[in-house]
Amino acid sequence: MPRLDIIDDILAPRDTIIVRFDGKNPFLAVTMVTNMLRSVLKITSKDVLETDIRWDVTGGDMHEFYGKWMGKRKEDRWTTTKARIVIQGAQHSKEKTGWVRIEIKGFIQTGYQYTNFIQRSFWWFYNRVFYNQQRRAYIEQAKDDLYEMRDIFQRALGISPEEQG
Repeated sequence: MPRLDIIDDILAPRDTIIVRFDGKNPFLAVTMVTNMLRSVLKITSKDVLETDIRWDVTGGDMHEFYGKWMGKRKEDRWTTTKARIVIQGAQHSKEKTGWVRIEIKGFIQTGYQYTNFIQRSFWWFYNRVFYNQQRRAYIEQAKDDLYEMRDIFQRALGISPEEQG
């Protein structure tokens, strides 16, 4: 069955929130992602996807790490919010110091199924005239959630907002 999909970037026009940190225990960011996604997005564990986790312990004392997570929240029958977090960094095995780069990104996806051009026209009209305001409210809520995630990372790593810029 054909679908009409409308996808909006939550943080448009910027696209991504980036948090950079150099200091003590940067791997802490990796350990807190799953619980943070569950609590901020108010979702269950089945809606948190850990798509890629890597550790490189072959490089001497500096151990590099990389991870991708996605949380998805069903807003209503048609709309889903998706948040993606990518973390990359390195931590010294003995001193526990290093660096980390955190990317937070998200989008809202609305999809309507239809069987003919009349239904497609109806869904387009319905979205444009009636449902657009609701989608904008979902985008604003999701934007607040993404910035809350940024603040949680900053507090956990000990970054003051002035340092981040």
